[in-house]
Amino acid sequence: MVTNNNSHNSKIIKRKATYRIKGEPIEILETVRINLKNNEEIFDEKLEDKNLGNIYNQYRKKHSLLTPNRIKETREKYGVSQRAFSRILGWGEVTIHRYETGALQDRSHNDALVLLENPENMKTLLENNKNKINKKDYINIKENLQNLMKDDIDKTLEKNITKKYFNEVLDEYCGYSQFNYEKFVNMILFFAVNIKRLFKTKLMKLLFYSDFVNFRNNTLSITGLRYIKNYYGPTPTKYEILLGELFEKYITYQVEYVKNSKDNVEEYEFIKPLEKPTMDIFSQDEIDSMEKVLNTFKNFTSEEMTQRSHKEEAWTKPKDKEIISYEYARNLTCI
Repeated sequence: MVTNNNSHNSKIIKRKATYRIKGEPIEILETVRINLKNNEEIFDEKLEDKNLGNIYNQYRKKHSLLTPNRIKETREKYGVSQRAFSRILGWGEVTIHRYETGALQDRSHNDALVLLENPENMKTLLENNKNKINKKDYINIKENLQNLMKDDIDKTLEKNITKKYFNEVLDEYCGYSQFNYEKFVNMILFFAVNIKRLFKTKLMKLLFYSDFVNFRNNTLSITGLRYIKNYYGPTPTKYEILLGELFEKYITYQVEYVKNSKDNVEEYEFIKPLEKPTMDIFSQDEIDSMEKVLNTFKNFTSEEMTQRSHKEEAWTKPKDKEIISYEYARNLTCI
């Protein structure tokens, strides 16, 4: 082969070629440089590397092997160096470096790496081989694992709730919106941050009014929640389950003792936020609706809000435990 790589005297062409990898034929469309004077192939290191990568990728695809980038992503999500990762796996210290820079892994190594995409498996392997890495690396990887596993739990939680409250039909009973877990959580956080003593009964009314006010003004609910007629006023369907799913993740409860009109002391739980709301997930119209509700009812007691909600057609017209149509939002009287 000629090694002269003068671009003015050559051209690049594509052609089919077959190579044998581990005794197996792999066909690719390779890219080569051709000398214009004698029509011979010119060695081009960059093109050769690209062709080799293409051959290996075809082989990986055929045998469902992890790509170098995917191996790297798995390692980096645990915050572990190539050398430490190899040691945890019980391999040679440069093995992971070779795989991440394009070398083909064998099936047994590939299967081990696939298993380690699951943090639970990585945690087990880390504990079994912690003596093979230094203490600082061990602590760092363990902390990253804890965060990853917590994130996985959160994602599973969100997925389960979203599935449970998925609206099969977008109609007047969900405000023509699909249930939005993220907006639901952050609406609760919005009110919990801005109201010092937020009792559950009051929160239910704030959610109801926010969704219905937004529907009245913009023909869409914010959260996509369905509300039913309950004894103390409109509430989201199965709201206790919804709040229970958020406990100790986004909210917690604080107990307070309140003296009622008969001088009896009663125990109440009010909602405390564990983080600040993310407001940029809402449109400006949605924020306006929520702020209007907050400004109107911020200083109302739960009992006062219950009384107000009982004046709305959304509570007086439906039967007990019946799902409330958002069309009643057209006739809201208290806001």
